[in-house]
Parts: sequence; structure tokens; C-alpha cells
Amino acid sequence: MPEPKGGIAGALRRLFIRAYFVAASLFGGALFIGLSLLALFRLVVLKWERDRATRRWLDRWSGLMMAALGWTLEVEHAERLVEHRPAVLVGNHQSNLDIVVWAAFFPDSTVVIGKKQIGLIPIFGWLFRATGNILINREDAAKARTSIAEAASRIQGEGWRVWMAPEGHRNQGPEMLPFKKGAFHLAIAAQVPVVPFVVGPLAAVLDARRLLVRPGRLKVKVLEPIPTAGMTEDDLPALLSRTRAEMDAVRHELFAEAAAGFD
Repeated sequence: MPEPKGGIAGALRRLFIRAYFVAASLFGGALFIGLSLLALFRLVVLKWERDRATRRWLDRWSGLMMAALGWTLEVEHAERLVEHRPAVLVGNHQSNLDIVVWAAFFPDSTVVIGKKQIGLIPIFGWLFRATGNILINREDAAKARTSIAEAASRIQGEGWRVWMAPEGHRNQGPEMLPFKKGAFHLAIAAQVPVVPFVVGPLAAVLDARRLLVRPGRLKVKVLEPIPTAGMTEDDLPALLSRTRAEMDAVRHELFAEAAAGFD
């Protein structure tokens, strides 16, 4: 993300942008907590169906935050996310604000697999559990395998999509991080396709370290599903390698397009 120009005008512009960033962050935090509490009330007290409560929460959160930040989104081949169910959906992970972007195209009947530490977060952790998402203990291999087996059974029995970030950590670097195996163990165990997606660089509109945010368009590409029917654990390395290679190629393409926009 380019720094505003120098001089007094540039300094004032930076001050305004950083004040706006702080205000948007405070607004986003308050909105997130308020909508999470409302979703919990609808689920626990009003007994709303999971997808209905989740959809209302995501639409309000993403719509208001995207408008506040001045971001718009273009999703190429969004139909691939909804046409394939059950499936394992895998995407790149760049920032804590990924949730704002992801929520805009998060399909119904989808759960997330996350670290057990998420369950300890007040309000959001409660909502994460209440909406049927799955927590795993990555530090305990045996418990992680049990969680994956349970998730595979759930995918097959309930027809869920499962959303995962195989890099495991936030990454805005030039290359994708090595992929963790959990998503691919899950897809093979459930015999469902892997549907990869790639979000263009958040760095084009956000520099959290310098408290800079700018309006702009973000692009998402949903790739062709990769079938796993007939695969066994012996096929896992090839499945992982293929998925990462296809995602990395599209990621380079989107990052190059964004960089060209500043030339």
C-alpha cells in the first residue's frame, strides 16, 4: 500500500487516514460484539436455525464493515462454492480482517475448523461453538485426528461444507506458507472435493502496521474443485501439492494485477 505524498498536505492526509483507521477499528469492534451477542440471543433464546442466524450475522457484519472501509469485492466463479456440497473449502489467510472479506461470500451450510484457543475468546468463542463450528487441539495429534474423523462423519451425514486455511498462519509474504495436512486428511476421509479460493492482496487496501487503510476493490478467484473420490492417505501428498501449486499460481496473478494498479 503506497504511503501518501509528503509535505504538509501529505502529513495531514496521513493523520486523517490514521484517525479514520482507528475510528473504523473501534466501530468494527463494537459492531462485531453487538452482532455476535444478537446472533447468540437468536440461537439460544429464539431458537433460530443455524444457517439463518449465521447468514444474518455475516451479512450485517460484512456489509457494514466493507462500506465503512470503502472496500468492494469481485468474486470470480462464486457458483463453485455453492454448487459443491459437501466439500472442503480452502483459502489463503492474510490478516485478522480476512473475516470481513470472507463473510461476504461465505456460503450457507458451512462450518469452520479452528484452533481450540478460539473457544476461549469471550462472546465470539461462544458464538463459534453455538453455530456448530469445530475446534481442534493442534498440539495434541491424537485429539486432532479424532476431531478430523468427527468432522468427516459430519460432512457425510449432514452435507456440510468445511472452511479451512491450510497455511495455518496469517501471511502477506511473496510466497504461500507450507500447507498443513488437516484439510486434506479431512477431504480424503470424507471423500469430498477440495474447492480452493484465493483472495487478492489486502496490502493493496490495508497496512495495519502503519494504521493506513484506503478504499479499493478486492478480487477473489474460486478455482476448479479437485475431486478426492477413490483417494487414500497415500494420495495426500499429491493432493496437497496440487492444491498449493494451483492456489499459488492464482495468488501470484492477483498480486501482480494489484501491483500493476499502482504503476
